[in-house]
Parts: sequence; structure tokens; C-alpha cells
Amino acid sequence: MGCVFCGFASGKRKANKNRYPFIPIHKSKNIMSFLSIDFPAHEDGHTVIIPRKHFRYVEHIPKNILNELAGHAALISKMIRKSHKGCNILVNNGKCAGQYINHAHFHVIPRDPNDGIKIGRWKRKEISRKRFESLSKKFMEDLKETQR
Repeated sequence: MGCVFCGFASGKRKANKNRYPFIPIHKSKNIMSFLSIDFPAHEDGHTVIIPRKHFRYVEHIPKNILNELAGHAALISKMIRKSHKGCNILVNNGKCAGQYINHAHFHVIPRDPNDGIKIGRWKRKEISRKRFESLSKKFMEDLKETQR
């Protein structure tokens, strides 16, 4: 079978790799969400939100579906924060960013103080003001070109 998330979205795949049943917690025309089988610290809530249609990268997702994904992530976050102090909303976009299922998706991970979860922290690098201004200009130009 091809993409595991496409299998879930189509209803052709009925179980996760550990043979737990696939149980959608929310479905709409464009998105679906379900509990992940990977629980970093809490047994109650690492949620995955996917577009039902296959898009490899987040920038491939049409705006209306992306808005629906973000709205649902906010709803899941609100639910999780009723029983946890916070949550991370993550998108791993590309293999080098940690995306290992090539179907764009959001993770919503419950968080509490001292939960032992370590999510990408980097050492801050100092750059000159001139370099900062140069990068800002470059990004403005690159974004204009990307929007064409």
C-alpha cells in the first residue's frame, strides 16, 4: 500500500502498524484527525491532523484546506489545554526537518512542566546588523519572486 495517511483517508487502511485500529476523531470533507501511535510523554493525546487529499509539503496545500487544518489544530489545542498546561503544534516539512511520512500533516502534542519532551532547541547564533538587514532584503525579494 502507498501512503499510510492516504490509506486512512480513503478508508482502505483499517489499522496502524502496531495493529491498533485506526479511529478518526474528526472528519470533514478536507481533513481528518486521529491519535498518533507515538506518545512522547502523555498517554492522552498526541493528535495528527491531515488533509484527506495527498500533499507532500505544506506549501502544496491549497489555502482553504490549510486554513481548515490550522483551525482544527486550534480546536485540538483548546481541548488539550483543558487537561494540560500547553501543547506544541508542529509541522515537519521535508525529510531533513523530520518528516518521515511524505504526506503533509500537523502534530498537536500535549505538554506539561517537566514532561521530559525535548523539541528542537538550537544555539542562538549572533549575526551582524548589516547581515540581518541584508537577509531581510533578500527574503523580501525571494518572497515576491515566489508569489509570482
